[in-house]
Amino acid sequence: MEIFLNVMLCFIIFMLGACFGSFFNVVLLRLPKKENFINTRSYCPECGKTLLWYELIPFFSYVFQGGRCRNCQSRIKPQYLLMEIICGGGNVWAYLVLGFSYETLIAFILFPVLTALSAEDIKKTEIPYWCTVTIAALGLIATAISFTPLSSRALWYEHLLGTVIIALPFAVFCYLGAMGGGDVQLTAAAGLLLGWAIVPSVLIAMLTGGVFGLVIKLTKKRATICFGPFLSVGIAAGYLYGYDVIKWYAGFLGG
Repeated sequence: MEIFLNVMLCFIIFMLGACFGSFFNVVLLRLPKKENFINTRSYCPECGKTLLWYELIPFFSYVFQGGRCRNCQSRIKPQYLLMEIICGGGNVWAYLVLGFSYETLIAFILFPVLTALSAEDIKKTEIPYWCTVTIAALGLIATAISFTPLSSRALWYEHLLGTVIIALPFAVFCYLGAMGGGDVQLTAAAGLLLGWAIVPSVLIAMLTGGVFGLVIKLTKKRATICFGPFLSVGIAAGYLYGYDVIKWYAGFLGG
């Protein structure tokens, strides 16, 4: 019975994350067009038909409709399904690692936002400003919580130091043309959220980004390398495991 309840809980958490992914898909589609994405019904971008409620169920609607619009039979971009799966899976991952805590609630917003900004950076080589602002807002919330007994991670000044120790070097890289301004803003916002855990986050991002860049170079393929997705992976990993890595490293140095 306990296993069944845990599976059902994970399913609910997955669907919650998938709903966030579905919503952010709409935001990314409509925001550049300056369309209302708050209280306007969803519609097929090809034929314009307003979608019914059973066509809006994350993951399941795409699968049961064979990835096509029921009205015009046009293909639905796989991006929609992929974002829903990643956001849902990310939320389950956060719950399994963090359990019931305020950190988990923050992760339920953080992971879908990281997924959305990665998709937009890959598509347009641009990190949406609203994603950075959202992460910064989560950082302010985490900083405020650090004054309460709920916090078991960073002290308030460590959140501020997390912004400075990474954002300043990245600002220099940006000035030298090695990365974009959006990357600097993202690391500053993530540093406010993660505190010292931003250090392993950036190391993971640089390692994965460097390996990807090396593969591209060896295969001699021309491709624009966007750093946003690698930063997102590093930030997500750092949020879940960053302080464990720091404690392990400190213990290793202490013998």
